Order: sequence, then C-alpha cells, then structure tokens
Amino acid sequence: MVRIFPYTCCILWILLFSSNALATCQLNFSGLSNQVISVDAGTIDTSNSTRNVNFTVQNTGSSTCYYFVTIDEGSSRYITYDRRANIKYIFPMLFQQANRSYISYQLYSQSIAANNVVKTLDQAVFAQNVLGPRQILAGQSVAESFIIDVPIQTLPNIIAESYDDDLLVTLYRHPNASVDYVNDCPACIQEDQLSLNIQFEMTEYAALSIGDSYNPTTRTALLDFDLLQTNEQQSFEVFVGGRTTSGTTCAVTISSLNGSKLVRANVVGPPQSYDQVPYTVQAQSNMGGPIVPGNIDLSAPNTPVTLATSNMPFVCGNNNQGVMGIDVFITMGTVNYESLMGGLYRDTLTIEATIGL
Repeated sequence: MVRIFPYTCCILWILLFSSNALATCQLNFSGLSNQVISVDAGTIDTSNSTRNVNFTVQNTGSSTCYYFVTIDEGSSRYITYDRRANIKYIFPMLFQQANRSYISYQLYSQSIAANNVVKTLDQAVFAQNVLGPRQILAGQSVAESFIIDVPIQTLPNIIAESYDDDLLVTLYRHPNASVDYVNDCPACIQEDQLSLNIQFEMTEYAALSIGDSYNPTTRTALLDFDLLQTNEQQSFEVFVGGRTTSGTTCAVTISSLNGSKLVRANVVGPPQSYDQVPYTVQAQSNMGGPIVPGNIDLSAPNTPVTLATSNMPFVCGNNNQGVMGIDVFITMGTVNYESLMGGLYRDTLTIEATIGL
C-alpha cells in the first residue's frame, strides 16, 4: 500500500496538468457577408448615406481571451481617410473617358462623430483604429458591427452602374485588454480572416437643364419675341445628363400648354382666331449624339411628344460628360396684324427628362 500511493498521486497530477494545458481560446467570424449598398446619384452631392454591417465573433474554445478586428485598405491599396471603390464592370469606351474611375467611401468602428477609421494592424495606433478589443468568454458569441459611410462628394463626370472594393477582415486574439498597437502587437495571434466585397450600386437619375451649357440648376427659360413677326425664329438649348441601368436609355419629351399656339393673355372664354398666333417646333442634335425626330407636333395641348432619345445605354449622352444636348427652334406662323387684338401673347412649353423608356 505504501508503494502504490506515490504512484497514484503522480498519475492524478499529470492528468490535471494536461487538462489545463489544453484550455484555449478559439475564435472565428460568423454572419459577415458581402454588402450591396444603393447610392442615390441624384443627392450624393448634398447628403451622405450610411450602412451598419453586423456580424458576430465566436469563441468555440474553453478559455477566456480578448479579441480585436482589423480591415485593410481595400483592393485599391489607397491608404487614406477616404477609401476608393472602383468601377465594377467593364463598360463601353465612354467610361474610359471619365475624369476618374472611383467613388469615395469611409469605414468607422464606432460612429461617424468619433472619426474612428478602421485600419490594418500595422497602421493602427490606438484602440479606436480597430474593432475592439473586447473580452470574450469560453463558448460566447459577441455582436460586432462597423459603419460604411458614403460621404458627400462630386461624382465622376461619367457615372458607372456600380463601384466596388475588396477588403480583407482579420480577427486577432490577445491574452488581455492592453494591446501594443504601436509595435504591431507581438503577443497577438491571428485567428480568422476572410474577404469582404462592398458594392455601391448607383441609382438611376436624370438631370435636365435649359440654357447655353449643362447646368442642372437652370430649369427655366424665357423666349421674348417682342413685336411678333411672321416666320420669326428663336431657339433655346436643352441638356440632359444622367445614367440608367440594364441598358435602358434616356429620353426627353416636350408639350405645349396651348397646342403650339401663342394665346393672348387674359382671354375670357375659349380663345378665338384673333387671340392666337400659331408656331412650329423643330429640333436638332447639339451634343452627345441624341436621336431627334424629324417632326415635332405639339398641336395637342398638354400632350408630351418625343423631343430626343439617347443613342447609348447606361448614360444620356455619347461624350465624355455623358450628357446630350438638343437645340430647339420656335418659328412663328402667319401674324395677321389686321385681325389680332393687342396685348401679350404667350405659351408654356414643358420639357421632361426620363430614363428607362
């Protein structure tokens, strides 16, 4: 009995030591998937948009540890406050003429107000630069998230259908909450890593302007014929920029309030022949190669007819701006001074830009 007892104690000590040695923290990602974000091309110059990306970190091991998450600078390898998402698909030759092939976006670990840009381990200096660090218990799953922000910006002069970026998300384990980021954390162990694609899909939009250049803030124009004369002609220019999806095109329509007639102001009741001056409308391509019909008949009041359509899918004009322009000519008909009443004669033309027709 005396000989057996030391042997038994020795066996129990070895088993207990081995059990503690196998206790470890084993981490992995769960629920982190590629992101598709819709970006409003019409308002991106006045408002930003954000998306929360939620996922979990799981500890399938048998001990407690700390973790943090880093995200690299993306496929463009552009290390700055603003990241870059590049054109996703190969487009027609037109897009190679754009002034740039990307849009900007940003990543934050906590909130936009905190300006916490998520970085790789070799770029991180403070805990605010990463997700975490946080304690995770054995068998626990911890909810994590980060923010994708598309800041206010001016889009490329030719806007593609979508832009994307490929990121690398890395999960690190550390024995305690004090992480030496400055020296790239020599005590850290990489636990999991996955690729994450973020795609920014641009919404369809069209912007119309009237004037001598493309300026979407100019939406009205006035033609003043002064003293009306037979066959007198004046013109104005219409410009439409924008983008479509699925290969559809841009279109422009025009309609006349009075059915292609100038009508004397303040007429009581239906206008008579002496209250009206007829006119005709012609149009021709100005820029961007629009298709303009040979006949523009506005004789039906408030009835839109086609003024022009784009000859190219995805954008409104086949040029380095993606803009089409149309010259519109107004020609007076016969002005009979003997029968016309004196006064102000006018009509209102309504021009509308549409996409996908």
